[in-house]
Amino acid sequence: MKLAASTFSFSDEWIGGELTLPDLLRRLTESGSPTGVEVIGAQLWRDFPRLAQEEILAFRRLLDELELEPAAIGVYVDLFRRSDRSLTPKEALGELAAQIATAAALGFPVARLHSGVPLDVLERAAPLAEEAGVAVAIEIQGEQRPDDPGVASLLELVERLDSPGLGLVLDFSISMRRIPSTFTDALLAAGFPRATLEDAVARWEEGAPTADVLRALGNAGAPVALLDLRRSGFARFGRQDPEAWRPHIPRIAHVHAKFWELDASGSDPSVRDAELIAVLRHGEYGGFVCSEWGGNAWLDADEVDAFALTAQHLGHLLRLIERTSPVPA
Repeated sequence: MKLAASTFSFSDEWIGGELTLPDLLRRLTESGSPTGVEVIGAQLWRDFPRLAQEEILAFRRLLDELELEPAAIGVYVDLFRRSDRSLTPKEALGELAAQIATAAALGFPVARLHSGVPLDVLERAAPLAEEAGVAVAIEIQGEQRPDDPGVASLLELVERLDSPGLGLVLDFSISMRRIPSTFTDALLAAGFPRATLEDAVARWEEGAPTADVLRALGNAGAPVALLDLRRSGFARFGRQDPEAWRPHIPRIAHVHAKFWELDASGSDPSVRDAELIAVLRHGEYGGFVCSEWGGNAWLDADEVDAFALTAQHLGHLLRLIERTSPVPA
């Protein structure tokens, strides 16, 4: 396994306009020890995926200079960007195909794609991606479980096609042991009723369905501005046993080591990362494990140093990987 870091962790710094792309990547290499980097295409390039050859060459030269390996690029198909109708499968495939081609030109072996893209589009995209030397990898996170109908259908497609052009991204948010304190602190600071929040957290910890937890929070009489914040949290905090994903490790093309907050050791006490690393190791996963900080959904750049957090987290992941027992011969 190799370590990478995602530029998503520095979204606030990037949006603030204080850093150029070279600045961002140099700070990343100075503050941590990744061998690879994941970027988000539409975040870094306004006209993505339509990039000039000069932009592509400049990016590849920058990675060579910084000795960073391209690990994955985030791509996106907005099925509802039109106001009158959703995209047809042909239109969606066209958008995805253009991004696959640009991912390949930039040197990325993985195009990380959100869930929800129709399976027939993915099936038609797989040979295009395989020919380009890119794996389109669908991200699995939060409460998405192998036995959920939508996930099960995706897994069946990936198995049936058996193509290097189609795979999965496993996000560590699938296996959490508690709700991050930074999240609950942010809700309380924004005016969410403490008693209601504590009740919701207790329900979550007892294993209540996420829909029931969200329903209880929605009836709390909290300010409307808090609704998106509470949804963005509880809906992304999964409670699965890491072992549930062991059978599917051969289909995983990329891994997000999601973290929300860190203790003094660099570990996130809310995520079962040691168990997840062990499952990956024993499943013979050999790709990138990419550090991704999700706390910027409720913490601003002036409240925390995302580069320092990433450096701590990368060190923690490296220690976990080094001490995890190798696969028995």
